[in-house]
Amino acid sequence: MFPKKNRITKREFDELMKNGRVFHSPLFSLRFGNKKNDDIPKFAFVISKKVAKNASDRNILKRRGFHALRELIFPLSVEKRSGHMVAFFFKKEAIGLKFKDIKKDMEILLKKNGVL
Repeated sequence: MFPKKNRITKREFDELMKNGRVFHSPLFSLRFGNKKNDDIPKFAFVISKKVAKNASDRNILKRRGFHALRELIFPLSVEKRSGHMVAFFFKKEAIGLKFKDIKKDMEILLKKNGVL
């Protein structure tokens, strides 16, 4: 898991759902927004019960997502980090995929919206 300061709160999530821009890939839908007066990036992963019925499957996907994101985002210098809010919504196609496939797709989406 990420530290609490790097996770989106419920209030921020509602704001992101109303005002965020949407990007799509084969494995994810991504909501992206900027947070004013904040230089800490914040992230969330959402896996619906329609995507994965078992809680253990949802938790595995979240852990893989957070780990891939940690490898992609936190090596960046402090100057490149800004107050981005990003929520990843997993699709059914992500179930059973390996970590490297998830990481590759996340990297493509993050480059597409300018976070990387």
